[in-house]
Amino acid sequence: MGRQANPDIRRAFVEFSDDDTSAKCSKVRCTYCGFVRAKNTTRQIEHLQSCKEYLNSSAAQEAGQSETNGDVVNGSTTNHGGSEIYNGTRPNPNLQIQRRGPNGFKRKSDQALAASSSPIPPQSIPRVNMPSLTKHLLSKYNDAFTSATQQPFLSHAGCGTLSSNALSQWLIQDSHYARGYVSFIGSLIAKVRLPFTANSQFHVLYRTMDLLISALNNIRREMSFFEITATKYSLDLHSDTAATTPPNPICRAYLDLFAAVGSTSATLLEGMVVLWATEHCYRSAWSYAASFGNSLPPPAPSTENHILALHHALIPNWTTPAFGKFVDACRAMVDELAGAENTKVSEVQMRSEEQFAQVLWLEERFWPVVDGMGEERDGEDGGRVAEGGSGS
Repeated sequence: MGRQANPDIRRAFVEFSDDDTSAKCSKVRCTYCGFVRAKNTTRQIEHLQSCKEYLNSSAAQEAGQSETNGDVVNGSTTNHGGSEIYNGTRPNPNLQIQRRGPNGFKRKSDQALAASSSPIPPQSIPRVNMPSLTKHLLSKYNDAFTSATQQPFLSHAGCGTLSSNALSQWLIQDSHYARGYVSFIGSLIAKVRLPFTANSQFHVLYRTMDLLISALNNIRREMSFFEITATKYSLDLHSDTAATTPPNPICRAYLDLFAAVGSTSATLLEGMVVLWATEHCYRSAWSYAASFGNSLPPPAPSTENHILALHHALIPNWTTPAFGKFVDACRAMVDELAGAENTKVSEVQMRSEEQFAQVLWLEERFWPVVDGMGEERDGEDGGRVAEGGSGS
């Protein structure tokens, strides 16, 4: 018995004979993007998986909706467990075919024909009504986030009234944080299990790995940036006192959190939530500090090295568009990984909320406590420590 015709293929392609070639083979043209190739059902299906015009069409959306509703396909019902809240409509399950064997590459003739249409990954299909995990976390913990990112240390830094001792203590603790961050990112990379897949640059796990590698490169550049800035502005970062100052209790708690979410008992998603939370807090905190320089009358030029370092190096470094894009990429990756989770939504939210709340608690107490004059003072409780700390 011959192969049963696939209705999606018949609607999506127009068959014609190519009289210009000696082979006289049948060819097909995609009715959505105009792509032409030799007639081959498997290859046509693979083309539809990456055809942007088809994926954005009503036909693709209807096919995905039929799967979400549990329609019978090839004798079995489609059911994706309890994570539908994070997943929008999916492409037609008939199209989920992987390329196999040694023919896993396109012929040069096919590549030339397809030169005008670049492949679009299936993961980029717009998800309908997909709630954002990060949006949920920010909404639920809005007050705690504000408190963590709008501390007096930051307002004094922005106004130019922060004491040199408070800044030095923060720099020392941040250097401990940075070294712990390196191990943290390494542990997250170790959690990534890369599958064998075509077009790996589009797969969520490969892109997660790329993002983590970027984070590792970023923190190494930041460590060099600290060294250069400390030398240029004569900051107390390389003295004997700085070298022998251990992590304070809050900094130590942050390092312990990194170790916990980097352990084998925690998921990759939990670790990525912590990564995004720390980076998002960091950007928001220094943007808050920068807002004082934009809203107040310009002060007389400071002659204090630590204020010059803040306004000419430190604050500009953490409020750049490039850093903002990195933070946004972390947020998007968290939402995408949450959408790929096979566990119940309630479990995903519960674990993520625990990690996010812990980061906010630490961030609020990580900034050195200063008085109304920007001078360092003793903390009012056991959590806030006079030595201060870093953001993220």
